[in-house]
Amino acid sequence: MKKVLIFLALPLLFMAESCSKFTEGYGESPNNPTVATPPLILSAAELGLYSTYTGTLSRISATLTQQTGGVSNQMLEIDEYQLLNTANTNDWNNLYNNVVQPANDLIENYGATNEQYAAVMKIMKAMALGVATDIWGDVPATEAGLGNITGNTTPKFDTQEDVYAYLQTLLSEAITTLNATDGTNNYTMGSDDFIFGGDLTKWVNTAHILQARFANRLSKGDATGSATTALGYLSSVTDAGDAMAVYGTVTAEQNQWYAFNTDRANYIKMGKFLVDMLQADSDPRLPYYADTTAAGIYEGAAPSSENTTASNVGSYIAGAGSPIPLVTYSEALFIKADASFRLGNLGDAATYYNQAVIKAVTQVTGSAPDATYIAAHASATAATITEEQIATQKYIALFTQIETWAEWRRTGYPTLTPNADNVTGTNAIPRRLPTENNELLYNKANAVNHDDIFEAVWWDAL
Repeated sequence: MKKVLIFLALPLLFMAESCSKFTEGYGESPNNPTVATPPLILSAAELGLYSTYTGTLSRISATLTQQTGGVSNQMLEIDEYQLLNTANTNDWNNLYNNVVQPANDLIENYGATNEQYAAVMKIMKAMALGVATDIWGDVPATEAGLGNITGNTTPKFDTQEDVYAYLQTLLSEAITTLNATDGTNNYTMGSDDFIFGGDLTKWVNTAHILQARFANRLSKGDATGSATTALGYLSSVTDAGDAMAVYGTVTAEQNQWYAFNTDRANYIKMGKFLVDMLQADSDPRLPYYADTTAAGIYEGAAPSSENTTASNVGSYIAGAGSPIPLVTYSEALFIKADASFRLGNLGDAATYYNQAVIKAVTQVTGSAPDATYIAAHASATAATITEEQIATQKYIALFTQIETWAEWRRTGYPTLTPNADNVTGTNAIPRRLPTENNELLYNKANAVNHDDIFEAVWWDAL
């Protein structure tokens, strides 16, 4: 068996920008082990997953979908669609080196005697690769992160169609293992699992929601088949507990949005499109999503406005110790509504939609919306429910999540106006990031070069 040497002593090397604060202190075991154990590998990989889901890629997603506005420096470049293949090397490396590779290492070296750990790592691997393929299209998947095991450091690029099939395989295998009662497990998962504290029922629930997320994504190619499949995956899902990236308030454990805003004040603000929408709807989430300005008002930055006095992202997402959603029950309800609508089951679609809106608001504010808001936004019927309603409320609920950009590309809702002052000269919103530069340099035989940021990924072009 190959040893996984000093895994946690690698301080999650590829975390971007202010993420180094977040990982400081987590990179060392109190006992300074020379060989990592499954609990240590799991903890480190969860931090890598946090960085993938709540770091730079989430700010790109939020800015391209106009939930936030980039008003200076690197965020202004993103706001104006200056998306270079050299800009996201840290994010690419973090995703593969700090999530996918440790997942493979744990499965290979400890999986036979720690089946539950291996299963959870398969779920996390699917989460990471799902982000990678939604953002970059064709990416390494089946051969990715196997350098410590096979010596292959130049993995093939799988087509996105094949990646999506692989995601479902990983999740199905994980669910089967976690539902089994006769597995071999030398370690018992607990506090080393920052997300669920070792509650395997919640991991199974999350895996089913992820299965539905990926199935529903294929709606452009098969509207009814994808809907039926997604609903099947959600048939046993309950409100068991959301998967959240959890943080502390000390510097080493701070929320990454908070750390970014502290280190790089006035780089990113709330977006005018979302703030105006929330104000028009008297949405109770506004004071949680946005801070007031120095003038005591809520104001969003329009594209290319460089409005550094606009509202900051609020404490729900950017508080020092605020948890950030990864996979939630409200997302499952929105998928149910969307899938039911495509199948023509409009009564079910309306019911799930109303439940989703109320759940999404409650998740943010801590209480259900008042009767006035429910009457206006969560009282759809079979006669009134629309695809645009479902997608728009889901857009609000997914605030700052990478999923927002993927869902906007899939549905086209809400209707966004491209930044007229973008640097590309193309009157469109980007639909992908360009293939990462180091892959083009050092994995030439396998890398698939997609340098057109307006080119649709496979599922977007179906």
